[in-house]
Amino acid sequence: MRFVNAYLSSGWRRWVGLALLWVGCCGVAFAQTPQDDGTPASAIEGDWLVASRDAIIRIEAQGDTFIGTIVWQLHDTYGPEDGPELNGKIVTDRHNPDPALRSRPLTGLRLLWGLHYDADAQAWVDGFVYNADNGKQYHCEVHVPAPDRLVLRGYIGIPLLGGSTTWTRTHEPFPAAATRVHPVQ
Repeated sequence: MRFVNAYLSSGWRRWVGLALLWVGCCGVAFAQTPQDDGTPASAIEGDWLVASRDAIIRIEAQGDTFIGTIVWQLHDTYGPEDGPELNGKIVTDRHNPDPALRSRPLTGLRLLWGLHYDADAQAWVDGFVYNADNGKQYHCEVHVPAPDRLVLRGYIGIPLLGGSTTWTRTHEPFPAAATRVHPVQ
């Protein structure tokens, strides 16, 4: 390691070393990027555990597009931390900008819609995602880099202006919701 540090610490050699390191990293990234693997559009279908591990989203075809709905939540009722007026009640879409929709339960709520498969991009594009935490909807695109991993990117305007989350495919039966495991007293 001392040899590498001495080699890279001298002026232009450092830049050459950094350039080689960058080229090497790009090579690794390209090697890990799936090439035209013939991913069928249906690879997105199934049940996906969200990154926070507190909800499962089912993605399925609807005509030539794909939709995603909440089929399970860890906390399907509000707890004492949500205040006495909500404690024990079904979790609802309370942040929805439309007051008429604020009482609808989150379980069964459609969160993704309008996604269609773009074979050239190997991605599901031109869709929308609803964020129940703030009541806003965003454009989205989805990539499935591995059979059991889904990356959803929500954005405003262009994909560069957004954020991503990774979901994991689940084949297991839905676990019991917390309220069913520990009844509210």
